[in-house]
Amino acid sequence: MKKCIKFPPTYLNQLPGFLTTLPLLMAATLLWLPANSNASEDQSYQALRDWIDNPPTGTQASPGQHLTSGDREAVLEALIPQSAWGYYFFDDMDMEITATRNYPVPDGWGGEDMDTDFAVDEAGTLLDFTGGGYPFPDISPDDPKAGQKVVQNMLWRPGANDYDMPMVTWLRSEGGKLDRVMEYTSTNATYARGKESLVPGYEEVKSKQVMEFRSPRDMAGAKDMSIRYVDHHKENSGWLYMPAQRKPRRTLASERTGELMGMDMIREDSMGFGGKTYENNWTYLGKRKVLATINVSTNPEFGGPSQWVPHKARWEVRDAHVILIEPKADNHPYSHRIVFIDAETYWTHWMFAFDKQDDQLLRMNQHFLKYSEDFGTEPPEQAPYIKQDFSKSVGHKVFLHLGQVDINAKKPHATLTHCYTNKREFTAARAKQFYSLRNMISGRR
Repeated sequence: MKKCIKFPPTYLNQLPGFLTTLPLLMAATLLWLPANSNASEDQSYQALRDWIDNPPTGTQASPGQHLTSGDREAVLEALIPQSAWGYYFFDDMDMEITATRNYPVPDGWGGEDMDTDFAVDEAGTLLDFTGGGYPFPDISPDDPKAGQKVVQNMLWRPGANDYDMPMVTWLRSEGGKLDRVMEYTSTNATYARGKESLVPGYEEVKSKQVMEFRSPRDMAGAKDMSIRYVDHHKENSGWLYMPAQRKPRRTLASERTGELMGMDMIREDSMGFGGKTYENNWTYLGKRKVLATINVSTNPEFGGPSQWVPHKARWEVRDAHVILIEPKADNHPYSHRIVFIDAETYWTHWMFAFDKQDDQLLRMNQHFLKYSEDFGTEPPEQAPYIKQDFSKSVGHKVFLHLGQVDINAKKPHATLTHCYTNKREFTAARAKQFYSLRNMISGRR
């Protein structure tokens, strides 16, 4: 026999009033949500494709303008990819527009020292290239391998290596809640330099990198070394050293889809795409004009309700190649990835990756850059824990990385990074000593 639940008479008397006020409570809840909540924006893959294929019309952004949320419909929606609207448009936003510039490449770039004896296979993989210039200086939109060629130019761009990069990273939840702060330094050197290698006998090596963590306390002293090879089919080599273990251990370089050190990115998200070309299908979607923080004055502050995006930064209207990358593996977390790569400098400005489960935005990143020749007149911020001489960067004619935004739309959560990059030149002997397993333990500099 079923039992009936009996409510007290006082409750039954109050119930009609509660039902009457329920819609008011729901309305109040909706009013409480942030005005720029990305829930109101369409963040599907198809919405971004529609924005690319049928761009909104807008008035031109002019140098000297400071664009605000009031300029969204008239100017900004035509220049900021739609998937980013829910984060980059907010009440007190301020985007300073500067003139679109041309940026000369380093002296000798693409000259007689450039490797010209290379090929491209059926999958669009670059074979036997050792640097010294862009492998594909001219990109034809009708080329069936245009997408791969743009990305290869990005991977071999000048300024990609040969630096000291102290960094500070903030991990933030919604509302700007600070979950974790990390301090670390990345030091990177190019080995493949056209017809010669930085270190004779290491001609198979493209570059080497060491990351060393300063904080938080549970990661202090940890070091990660990675080696990238000229042969694109060869997996990177990696070692991780933890002081408590007192011995470097090999890492699985082929694992590129797991989150990196608890941040809101996977290894393959590096500079928009850091994976293998043959593991993906490629489509060149043409060129689009986008706003980009390609030459900021200094490391930008972060703004918006959750402090997730650059605020009061300098932006430039740039022509960008738009590339669609679709992973072949069934177990890859992304269904589609779209990257916007500068048509002159081949640095990535924007990346959007969509969830295989529902084709909604999963991750995105956006980068802050600075041209080395401007370091002499407006040096960027110094890292809080090390003093650098930024004049060393002047004369190299390359872009240096000043930071980035990485957003996980599904958590939701964001990783914000300021980089304090300075050019560094290695001799062959110094590179051999610095990028050694013995150095990971001793810490000799």
